[in-house]
Amino acid sequence: MSLLSARASLLAGMGEIKVARKEGVLGCIGLGSCVGTLLYDPQTHTAGLAHVMLPEPHDNDWSLMPGKYATTAVPTLLREIGVNTSQASRLRALLIGGGELFQNRSQTLKIGERNVETLQQLMRDYRITLIFEDVRGSSGRSFEFDLSTGVVRVRKVGQPPTEHALAYALGLMRPAV
Repeated sequence: MSLLSARASLLAGMGEIKVARKEGVLGCIGLGSCVGTLLYDPQTHTAGLAHVMLPEPHDNDWSLMPGKYATTAVPTLLREIGVNTSQASRLRALLIGGGELFQNRSQTLKIGERNVETLQQLMRDYRITLIFEDVRGSSGRSFEFDLSTGVVRVRKVGQPPTEHALAYALGLMRPAV
């Protein structure tokens, strides 16, 4: 039994945002072109996760589900975890997903790629350090992130799960001197 599965999990469905503080597990199941976008605040040990479906809104439905779009999810995550834009540079980010499960599509239909590019640009714009990415490719993914340990477990379709220890990069642990 993995430490990640032993704890209570908050799973963000399509377009949803979930927030946890100090402990618990945040995750997404069945990411294809969608991108699980996690922001972590090392000062408050708070994380927010959005299951981003599209790069930007084309109508007014963003107000009902701001986690659905990259351009509305990131500012909403900041607000939900209690960080204003001038403090955003202290955050750490993880991006997981953004695959293209259907090949030979025109560039305008490459939603996974456009999601990833938009989110990477938003991280640069807000000066948020991107510490982990498992993006693009042609595989669907699911993942779990354990706030107390800093471990992210990624499962790609047809492959064994991989675990990545991010405690140092997240500021959960200090390097030994």
